[in-house]
Amino acid sequence: MEPEERERAHQAYLADAAPVLAALEAAGIDTRDFGRFVNRPFPGVIDSVHFDTARAVPVLLDWLPRVSNERVREALVRHLRVKTADGRVADALIEEFRRPGSAAHKWAVADSLAFACGKRHFGTLTELASDKNHGSGRAPLVEMQWRAKTQAADRVLLDGITDPDVALTAMSALRRRLGSAAAREHIAPLAHHGNDRVRTAATQQLRRISKKLTTS
Repeated sequence: MEPEERERAHQAYLADAAPVLAALEAAGIDTRDFGRFVNRPFPGVIDSVHFDTARAVPVLLDWLPRVSNERVREALVRHLRVKTADGRVADALIEEFRRPGSAAHKWAVADSLAFACGKRHFGTLTELASDKNHGSGRAPLVEMQWRAKTQAADRVLLDGITDPDVALTAMSALRRRLGSAAAREHIAPLAHHGNDRVRTAATQQLRRISKKLTTS
């Protein structure tokens, strides 16, 4: 992206985020860290994020379906990587995942959704994970299918290991579901698959399986 394009996108983000920030501030929430995410804080170098997600959830849920800017939507869904007893965050993220969006955005939604969901959501997430129209954006939902332990979820994993969009993720989840030895029976033939991404994923997973079985 050219510098001018980046600047236009940034200005569009600021403009579209403004009403969300105003709503958060009206609710008494400090917005300085809105859209900032830190995996591993390092005191003095990378500070922790001080965004009160728990208090922000109602505002974030209110604005999520109303925002069209994908960068703002992504900031919202990443802040919604939280569990709630009533499952309302997962419900909202399911609807967001179904909205039109890029594969990268869908991946971010699916990543938060895989964390926020409860068992009552598993059936719906299996359906979404099986829908190839979502492309690589469904990868986090494919990855979590080992937790569902249903025939439909197992089929998603077995189908996924030959799908270039999610092959690596599906193979990893299949190992967790079946164990290394059983998963190898399904993955080994794919080391000679016609698709380069599937073949590379199989080779990588077979190395991990061999290491696991050797050290067990």
